[in-house]
Amino acid sequence: MSVADDDDPPPVTPEVSVTAGSGVTEGGSASFTVSASPAPSAPLSVSVSVSQQGDFGAATGSRTVTVSTSGSATVTVSTSDDTADETDGSVSVAVNARSGYTVSSSQGSASVSVADDDEPPPVTPEVSVTAGSGVTEGGSASFTVSASPAPTSPLSVSVSVSQQGDFGASTGSRTVTVPTSGSATVTVSTSDDETDETDGSVSVAVKTGSGYTVSSPQGSATVGVSDNDDPPPTDLPEVSVTDAAPVVEGEYPYFMEFSVTLSEASERDVTVSYETREGTATDHVDYRGERDGRVVIYAGRLKGMVIVQVNHGGRLDDAREETMQVVLTAADGAVIADDTATGTIIDADWVERADWPG
Repeated sequence: MSVADDDDPPPVTPEVSVTAGSGVTEGGSASFTVSASPAPSAPLSVSVSVSQQGDFGAATGSRTVTVSTSGSATVTVSTSDDTADETDGSVSVAVNARSGYTVSSSQGSASVSVADDDEPPPVTPEVSVTAGSGVTEGGSASFTVSASPAPTSPLSVSVSVSQQGDFGASTGSRTVTVPTSGSATVTVSTSDDETDETDGSVSVAVKTGSGYTVSSPQGSATVGVSDNDDPPPTDLPEVSVTDAAPVVEGEYPYFMEFSVTLSEASERDVTVSYETREGTATDHVDYRGERDGRVVIYAGRLKGMVIVQVNHGGRLDDAREETMQVVLTAADGAVIADDTATGTIIDADWVERADWPG
């Protein structure tokens, strides 16, 4: 004989899980579905924890969700739309253990991604300078000043120009404006002189300033400058100037003679430039000076003369004698050896006429 049991089976404990909705942009609400299987026979209180990765203004911590007899409930987590640029993150919901249900081992937590919608702050441009090709004196050295990334508005960059040698470059600081294209050209002119000199260079260096940083490997650049003048011939004669004999003011010959002499005669005319310089004697008072004088020593000859007139009645009353100089400043066809000579003017009041020669 069979006997049938008439008691209801014990209720099955629901297993609670959570699933995530679609990702959101900051300012939106992340949605989660908390489900109980099987559906509870009466509303079921479920404990969950909300957390976030990043700073999106979500209300984190524990909260209670009521799962109805339909078997599911929605959890909404709001985020804030701020103005700070930040890394994308997420909001998560995890089911906490509690009486009346078990937690799904595979779906006990879920995450909704949160995307940041703010523009990153502008990147400070790094400024560098590169050099163009080498030039010959008289040409213009070219440099390119670049900003990376290109500025969003014209950027004022301070640079310093220097030179090695004497090529007439305009040295010192100047300001370069880098446009939004990201680069600007700096041109440094040089002069074409007639002096033989060692090859040199022109350089541009980026100086520190506001709104940019200076590139460490490319903060300066250099363009080579070649001299184009021939060196002076090595077989030229030497030219020197010798002191004049002292002259008494107001007495014959009324001038001083300075001999400009070659070490050997030249096959062509030699032109020597000179100037007079004050010593204790005063130009235009005690003598008549010359700022840009020239003396020509003709081909085959050895000597030329510089004549300096002595004035009568100069200001020599307080001194027995005063001096001035003749200085050779340049020579075409000769090399200057001794470039300075002295002329002496004697005060007539100090001279015993009977004892003075001549």
